[in-house]
Amino acid sequence: MKAEKALLEKCCGDDRRAHQELYKLCFPVLYATCSRYYINKEDRISALNLVFVKLIKNMKDYLRNKQQIEFEYWMRRVSINHIIDEFRRDRRYHEMISLHDNEYRMERAHQADAELQYNLDELRALINGLPPASRTVFNLYAVDGYKHEEIAGMLGISVGTSKAHLFRARQKLQQAIQNLNKKPFIFSA
Repeated sequence: MKAEKALLEKCCGDDRRAHQELYKLCFPVLYATCSRYYINKEDRISALNLVFVKLIKNMKDYLRNKQQIEFEYWMRRVSINHIIDEFRRDRRYHEMISLHDNEYRMERAHQADAELQYNLDELRALINGLPPASRTVFNLYAVDGYKHEEIAGMLGISVGTSKAHLFRARQKLQQAIQNLNKKPFIFSA
């Protein structure tokens, strides 16, 4: 593929016909490059078009810095750099989604384990066995989702006192759950 310098200079001046002519000239090379990295035809064409826009936007820089670099080599380099950037962006996105999904699955697994081990009535009985102040703070914080500042304002206590009640409630619940685990399991018919 050989792009004429005059054609490239016209592309710098926003000549739409020159853009179209260059697009037709570049299409086979860019399509072949994109085809190596994208399976889906729509993704290939999308990447190709984005690369072509980058080529047009950076054409002045290419012409200014053109020493011994062939246009085709520069065009391939721009396309590969674009594809690499896309994969990095997609990988970060997929890793973020995957991390979120894994956290969700782990949370659901822990919830399922808790549901299997203890039924709701047992858990309510354990919470109801807490001292009244600790039970209230625990329910407001853990069940209803209030923050310690909000709980302190509602109950007329300090933030530190709210945190202390939550800490004590958690300790007592953990101890009660451990005691439940020590009981022998009885099969019911």
